[in-house]
Amino acid sequence: MDAIDFARDHFKLELDWRDGSVAHIETMLSVFHDQLAKAEPSDEQIFGFAKMFGSYVGEVFRRNHGATWGLVKLGGESFPGLQASDSSGLFCPWERTRRRILNGSQDNVWDYYQALVTRDGGNGAAPTSITPMMQKKSWWDRLRGV
Repeated sequence: MDAIDFARDHFKLELDWRDGSVAHIETMLSVFHDQLAKAEPSDEQIFGFAKMFGSYVGEVFRRNHGATWGLVKLGGESFPGLQASDSSGLFCPWERTRRRILNGSQDNVWDYYQALVTRDGGNGAAPTSITPMMQKKSWWDRLRGV
């Protein structure tokens, strides 16, 4: 399942490849973080969601502002990441979405994305804010089919 299908099926949110849709990713990751202690997901499950949502965030930037996917070195490890076309800016959305799930709002993905667009977005317009919607049922329960 990809981020678009997951958002639609489990949160009733539409991801449309626009900059503003990254705010929906933040909404979902906020719910994931809030339910983290109770759900006790494995590292593998957390990484799977970080990969899915980070890929969407990176691809939104690539489509709207220009970037190239590749491997980014971070802390001695290599992760899939992007280099912005209009600058030398490197970023790793998989790692950012993983940290958002684990650390909470201090690693806000919507703020991160807006900063990337401001710093590395070239001639693209800065994203505008949208009001995200929340789903009440635990996402871990929905994942398990409960």
